[in-house]
Amino acid sequence: MLRYIRPSALVLLILSAAAVPAFGHDIEGCPAVVIDTDMGLDDVVALAMALQSPRIDIVAIVACEGVSSQEKGVEHLERLLKLFNRREIPLYAPADVGPTKDPPPFRPFAENAVAKALPSEVKPLHQPFRPDAYVLPSKKTVIVALGPLTNLAAALTSNPEIKNGIATAVVAGAPKPEESWNLRYDAEAFDTVQKAGLAIKFIAPGTASCKPEAWAEGDVIFGQRTSVGERFWIRLLEDPSVRRHYFQGLPQWHDELVYLYLLDESAFDRAGEAGVFTPKDREAVIDLFVHSICDGRQHKDRVVFVEGLLPAGMFQADVRKRMDRIVAKNGKDEWFAQILMNELHEHLGAYSVIGVKMGLRAAELLNAPQHAMTVESHCAPHPPVSCLNDGIIVATGCTPGRTLFTHIPGPRGSTRVTFSFNGRRIALALKSEYEERIRSEIQTLSEKHTLAEQSYWDGVRALGLDIWENWHRRDIFETMKESESGTH
Repeated sequence: MLRYIRPSALVLLILSAAAVPAFGHDIEGCPAVVIDTDMGLDDVVALAMALQSPRIDIVAIVACEGVSSQEKGVEHLERLLKLFNRREIPLYAPADVGPTKDPPPFRPFAENAVAKALPSEVKPLHQPFRPDAYVLPSKKTVIVALGPLTNLAAALTSNPEIKNGIATAVVAGAPKPEESWNLRYDAEAFDTVQKAGLAIKFIAPGTASCKPEAWAEGDVIFGQRTSVGERFWIRLLEDPSVRRHYFQGLPQWHDELVYLYLLDESAFDRAGEAGVFTPKDREAVIDLFVHSICDGRQHKDRVVFVEGLLPAGMFQADVRKRMDRIVAKNGKDEWFAQILMNELHEHLGAYSVIGVKMGLRAAELLNAPQHAMTVESHCAPHPPVSCLNDGIIVATGCTPGRTLFTHIPGPRGSTRVTFSFNGRRIALALKSEYEERIRSEIQTLSEKHTLAEQSYWDGVRALGLDIWENWHRRDIFETMKESESGTH
């Protein structure tokens, strides 16, 4: 089993320096990105990173014929947007450009591979193609072209003025049709886009673009298996034939590099030709990929702290002893949220720690960024169970002051909390076996000590630390219900 846990501290510092803070689900200051995709395997992996990124403002997606047919491309995008709870993003069908081209021989394989990793069919929400899908009235867009340039060429031909609303087009692959399948599939469209005078950047594979050979076999488990993107990635690669094709048939990163370029331009070098960029360092690319596929939209932007782990010497001895294990088992985002929560709560106990885990888990399941969910707590109104609320608030940023958190007290012992985002609603509660373990431990402490004895509170703290380290948020909650409005 291959376990590649987390990106290096250096890469995380680079990301934090380059990133623009995200507030709620409005990503202010980030480029407005329109993605044009033919839904090949590398496309869907790039989309998996982009759709859960707190750094990319996707304002539209346009389906393109290429690896996938027009019909399957749109259908699979509908299902992908449902999986990532991003159906607020406008989705457009391909341009009507007359008779379709001969399908590539690998089309059935790619379409089937993608289909198996997606949820069942959903209610269509896509719109007919129109040229102004590529532009906004308020700011210039960045076009991310992961497939042939058929749609963009059709838009520029129909309405040349849209060029003025596009900052640049970032194209996956080399700038020569003989070296790029996407450009070769519709070379006429590429010629049209070039003649339109649009600024184009080409993100081409290079010597630093090779995927790790070891990933072709065994379980590829990088992080916590909690983000939508990582779970989708694991499902996509469950089929051995898909795994072989993705790693051996496509041994270099391709469309994935475009997203990584948008995330961190400093990781790429100009490759001699005007407008062509390739990755600088293979290990840095791997780190960026791992970070992007594993981490969801829940990353907390620091306000007064620097990014990265705080020095171990800042922590109490019992926390310091467990620090490395806690981070390895639960991730850096939970680690930081737990630190903030425990200082706020001024008591390291069971339910406040569980509250952090619950808030993060709900955000992961809904693919929700910070300060974006509406939270309705129905937990019991008295400590220790009500301490759950503090953890949820700190982990999610869904504070009463933002009018995002409401406590409607539930019955004795209740840990049920409802989370809503983007038309989807789930309710989580601590599984009964974990509730029983807490009750049993507290009862044992109560039988041995009074509340006035420090030894009682030392035992409560030890229980809280054990839960922090060893109770993974992936395992301890029951999903009580889920609903979706279907419209936005």
